[in-house]
Amino acid sequence: MQAAITLHVSSVEEVEKRMASNSRSGHGAGLTSSTRMGEAVKPVSLIKLATWNMGGGILGASHQHGAIPSPDYYASVLRRHGPDVVCLQEAHDYHGRFESQPHYLARQAGYPHVLSFPTSASHLAEDASLTLAVLSRFPLGNGVYRQFPNPGLTGTGPDGEPWLLADKGYMITQVDLGGRQMGLINGHCFPLRYFGARATDPGFAEVWHMLTQDMLTLKEIGPAVVAVDLNHEPIEDVLNEALTRDRYINAFANTVTTVRGAKRDYILYEQGMRLLTATVTATESDHAYRQVSLVL
Repeated sequence: MQAAITLHVSSVEEVEKRMASNSRSGHGAGLTSSTRMGEAVKPVSLIKLATWNMGGGILGASHQHGAIPSPDYYASVLRRHGPDVVCLQEAHDYHGRFESQPHYLARQAGYPHVLSFPTSASHLAEDASLTLAVLSRFPLGNGVYRQFPNPGLTGTGPDGEPWLLADKGYMITQVDLGGRQMGLINGHCFPLRYFGARATDPGFAEVWHMLTQDMLTLKEIGPAVVAVDLNHEPIEDVLNEALTRDRYINAFANTVTTVRGAKRDYILYEQGMRLLTATVTATESDHAYRQVSLVL
């Protein structure tokens, strides 16, 4: 059922060489497909890309421990909006006991290529891990996962339970758009408001430095997009260096959004690309669904 997707282009190899030693690399865990990275793909100049923190597939309020997931709801939203590439945060992986949420959504919504990285034990379900994942209609290259330095802060959850700051980070891959490779970062940052800290505290400067440097490295190679649950606003506080002239643009900078769950999730695109649409849709999840249409 699953087949590893092998990368045959040098660009991500270049990125990997420029990563620091705390990267973790891996193969795409793809659904069966006859198309692999580097093989013939019909050229594409327009791409629809979405980002969504699915909170373990649980509907309603955030941080519901032990609630029953509703993955079919998430699949229905993806089928309705029809993105070409989906970046997921906080999807569940069940350690082989049964199908992971990224692979279930890919199968239900028609995505032949999947790449995912477990990041930490889930605070929402027993015997599950939270993952970063990319679902794609186009071939994906091997990925690299970069873990943020974790200071091990303690805090208190919404129901008064003790919390330990879980590991967070971002994955880097490339999407084969038929003769052109689009670099892609999918990330999830620390929810520091639950731990008595702020993203702008000096102790977290290295977090933003490493993400910024990898964003700029990816941009040097070609078109690039960053999808991230930043857990902080405004974005300029922490990623301003990446948002300066000739670098990245915030797709939602001029979008007035009042829907529930619309804050702190971002899609950034390299300035050589052109934005056609940027939409924010309220959902039954605690995070809004965000989607952009971009011309390469």
